Amino acid sequence: MILSFLIVILLSVRIENVNSILRLSAYHAGLDYENWLTESDNIEYDADDHLSKLVVKRQLAEEEALEGEEEQQDIFTNETYDYSYNISEKDLDFIREYTVPKTWTWVLIFFHCVVFVVGLLGNVLVCVAVYRNHSMRTVTNYFIVNLAIADALVILFCLPFSVVWDVTSTWWFGTAMCKIVLYIQNVSVTVSILTLTFISIDRWYAICFPLKFKSTTGRAKTAICVIWITTLACEIPEPIYLISKPYNKKYTYFTQCAPIWSEETDTIYMIVKMIVFYFLPLVLMSVAYTQIIRVLWRSGHAPQQSTNSQSDSSRSGQSVNTFAMNMNASTEGQLKSRRKAAKMLVAVVTMFAFCFFPVHFLSIIRITKKLKNSEPNRAFSLVSHWLCYANSAVNPIIYNFMSGKFRQEFKSAFFKCSQVNNSDLNFTRTSTYIYRYTTTNNRHSSRSKTEMIPLSTIK
Repeated sequence: MILSFLIVILLSVRIENVNSILRLSAYHAGLDYENWLTESDNIEYDADDHLSKLVVKRQLAEEEALEGEEEQQDIFTNETYDYSYNISEKDLDFIREYTVPKTWTWVLIFFHCVVFVVGLLGNVLVCVAVYRNHSMRTVTNYFIVNLAIADALVILFCLPFSVVWDVTSTWWFGTAMCKIVLYIQNVSVTVSILTLTFISIDRWYAICFPLKFKSTTGRAKTAICVIWITTLACEIPEPIYLISKPYNKKYTYFTQCAPIWSEETDTIYMIVKMIVFYFLPLVLMSVAYTQIIRVLWRSGHAPQQSTNSQSDSSRSGQSVNTFAMNMNASTEGQLKSRRKAAKMLVAVVTMFAFCFFPVHFLSIIRITKKLKNSEPNRAFSLVSHWLCYANSAVNPIIYNFMSGKFRQEFKSAFFKCSQVNNSDLNFTRTSTYIYRYTTTNNRHSSRSKTEMIPLSTIK
């Protein structure tokens, strides 16, 4: 619903760019805009030509008026703008250049819509899968659910507003939404990186030091609470200083959501966050998963050697210890399961590092070198922002391909949804009735039997 509304706004930008400026110029030229349109209904005209005439009339009226500026309150951004400004042709061309979506921009909007649908549906399915299947309520899956919640929040509350902001180069939603949207976005990203860090630490202890640390769901819930409290506290400073900052007081276009602190403070804050909440966690996770992989793949030789020795003993006629064989099979199965989980988690971390690297790289370039406002730089910025949101949608896809349990639960959820839809259209009784009975033979011995009879056969 929110995304649809915002896309409609984008579709109307092309028309409103000219109409709003014409209305504004007519107002300051002393003309009634609606009457002017009525009188011009039967006249073929060019919008730019009429705009030039209005500008001339407005200039003549301005010479007779008292000196001073007339300021009015903008109803959308709650910011003060000077509506007595004479919008020149150069300004109009500048506005059209950066606010009207281009062909490649519409392609990017489409991919944002795909991320919105896939990400929201996928992360909801992750939460439903763990909730329905009690055997999946493990420590790692609790953290995965926390990661899915953070991803769903950023997709639902941040992606639609960011699309409009990126495409039109203008923040249209005022100071209040500026604080709320960016705060939720920063919190969600920080929760994601901290959750991935806690998962790597938990797996490192469980695999590398299994006797020294016992991971429990209670500890996982406590860690999740610590993650959210720490993140909510660390992200408070920025929204306090965030405002809807106009490009100038001439028009509402190119208004930006930005902090009011100094450029030096903004640079320091950005560098600290980049190091603490991106580079350091990635280094820590890289070290942890390197040791985890080393332990898991090194320990994989022992069961195979044991199995080979037992098969040699059986060929030579010696007795085989069945208990030892079962233990080896169980150990090998557990080892394979842990390897699959480790591969999946490494894939999640790798995608996170890949998707967020362009944004941080762009921030570093902006700090060290002033970027020109060119079309390639703008395209790179838009794609880097899209990658951040794509990361929130790619995790459920990774779970589906690399985890058999998640894949089974996803299929089950879709199957049940389709079953519910079919049951609304088909009212036949497809359930079964379990019938138990006892048979007795001539030797007075009884035997119980059970049959499952479809209810549809019962009249």
